[in-house]
Amino acid sequence: MKRLLIAAAGLLAIGVSGLPFIGSAPSPVLVSAAQAAETQQTATFDVPGMTCALCPVTVRKAMEGVEGVRQVEVDFNARTATVKFDPSVTTIEAIAAASANAGYPATVKG
Repeated sequence: MKRLLIAAAGLLAIGVSGLPFIGSAPSPVLVSAAQAAETQQTATFDVPGMTCALCPVTVRKAMEGVEGVRQVEVDFNARTATVKFDPSVTTIEAIAAASANAGYPATVKG
């Protein structure tokens, strides 16, 4: 039992000794989130061919499959898809083509 307590105390001491370094390092997650916000663009597409409950799922998956697409929200009632993407990685045309390839032609809403 005594050895267990000594081992636990040793592990705790090792873990606590690394804490000052954790607080002083810049957070790469925060930097990445800030950079992502700067390079993010939003486009809304008209997708008039959606006629059933499964259509929005298919459109969303097709658009999400494009590299650089971060988020897709499909509104079945309005027949639209709003896409957040990185314009340095993909284009509006590539996103529309992915939807068309899935059977649902999409055009950018003006």
